[in-house]
Amino acid sequence: MSLDSLLWSAIGRNNDDLKFVFVGGKGGVGKTTSSSAIATLLAQHCGKRILLVSTDPAHSLGDAFRCQFSNEPTSPGVENLHVMEVDPTETMQRELNKWAELAKEIAVDNDNDGGEDENDIVNKIKQFQEWLSGIPGIDEATALSSAIEHIESDKFDLIVFDTAPTGHTLKLLGMPDILQAGIEKLQGWQSTLWGYWDVVKGLGSSASKKRLRAKEDVSEMLENYRKGIQKVALMLQDQRRTRFVVVCIAEYLSVSETQRLLRELKKNEVRASHIIVNQLVVDSALDKEELTELEGLAEVGNLMLNQELLSKTVHACQLTTARKCIQEKYLRQLKSFPETQDLDGICEVPLLAEEVTGNDALRRFADYMTHNPPSEAESALKSVNSGPRRLYDDQLEKKSSNDMGSEEKKTEEGVSSLWVPTKGDAVKIKDLAKAAQYNGLEGVIVSTLDPETNRCGVRIEYNEKSKTLALQLKNMDLLHKAKKAKSSGATAGSPSNEQPMSKAMALMNDPEIKALIESNPKFKDAVEDCISNPMNFMKYISDPEMSPLISKAMAKLNV
Repeated sequence: MSLDSLLWSAIGRNNDDLKFVFVGGKGGVGKTTSSSAIATLLAQHCGKRILLVSTDPAHSLGDAFRCQFSNEPTSPGVENLHVMEVDPTETMQRELNKWAELAKEIAVDNDNDGGEDENDIVNKIKQFQEWLSGIPGIDEATALSSAIEHIESDKFDLIVFDTAPTGHTLKLLGMPDILQAGIEKLQGWQSTLWGYWDVVKGLGSSASKKRLRAKEDVSEMLENYRKGIQKVALMLQDQRRTRFVVVCIAEYLSVSETQRLLRELKKNEVRASHIIVNQLVVDSALDKEELTELEGLAEVGNLMLNQELLSKTVHACQLTTARKCIQEKYLRQLKSFPETQDLDGICEVPLLAEEVTGNDALRRFADYMTHNPPSEAESALKSVNSGPRRLYDDQLEKKSSNDMGSEEKKTEEGVSSLWVPTKGDAVKIKDLAKAAQYNGLEGVIVSTLDPETNRCGVRIEYNEKSKTLALQLKNMDLLHKAKKAKSSGATAGSPSNEQPMSKAMALMNDPEIKALIESNPKFKDAVEDCISNPMNFMKYISDPEMSPLISKAMAKLNV
């Protein structure tokens, strides 16, 4: 088997529109060499502008091509191919620098003439930057999101990702959900934070317009994160544009890890197309019968060879035959897995005598992966440069519309929102694996989302009894939002935020909240700290010890 079908997909056969190829697997199995060879094949046979990107913190593409690469696309001397080694940490740092600039603007907007207050605000924004950078996976997601921009801008036609080892890849698959939850928290955080700030500082000052612009900038940045994260999720699950190629060797550890990875890919609806099995000696080594015959000839001295040379020859053959037996066993096992039955192919690559580094060696290595690639004429015929385009924007708009329903298309800050469960929302239960008897039932949200468990209470009727389930967002479809009473007064995000702010301040007099604060000296100190300076709220939001108070307060604000 070969990677021919991958090349044909790249030029549009079977209505495919291949844009992204992820190459992953256990460390030390030739993943980087394979991704470099795949990128070389695509550049050579498909007439496409290929970008090879490493998101592995331990970059080695430079070693594979014997070139130096940076976070800017650089040609390794192969036509139609550019390579870049993305540092996710550096990418994230650029985002954090934007917040630093915003902090300066807010500080300048302060009613006082700078001084200690200005420094205090900057310090609080820095605390927020640290919290943002601590969201699991946000650096990798930001790097992947920026890679999509290379396709949208028409700089490149196809991107090959040399990913980090399997553990990081599995983290990548769960990243969109984690980050989406994180961004929801950020959006809720910024809404509440600005409210507290407005209560204490007021928005009637001469700086109110600048502060309002700063608030809009925060909302826009969070919305851009949300869209970028959702695009990464759509990219990973795009059956027409994305393929995942798994690299392994025919040994127990690697084959077992490959099976687990394939299961996770399928569970997350990521299309795995090929497996590359590297370093095989299956075809070149002696089989057991041939080795026995050689050993017999050597034992009786029928070979006219130097005895030392003969001994080394027999020993070398014993090693390769042993490896052949091991590899044949695990290759058969790999091919028998249920997870490999729907793949486009398992590509078997022999163990080579040469070191595979440099353009020429990579081309020779790549030749083992293909048998009937597209010809230059076929690639030219199929390849159409459609120019700049936006990927997934139509799906995001449709998703946003479906999630919001017709009632509400904006959040309090005037930005498109993900559905956040509210008491009274009607939902339908879905995708429960161990409690499938509840799937398809309709229920009502009775308690808001718990930030610790990421679950909310849903009351249903089952077997003529009322029952409350604690469900995650992924196990619910919104049927319709709770009906909201019309209210007068200013809308959230406008200079006058009286209604939500009076509600927030009323929390201090709520009996439950009051009792909770009095029961814990740390809660009491934190509340006093936030009242003295609302920006201090950010340093408590990720503190697990503060979770009971924050959860209870946010639940009451959402009533």
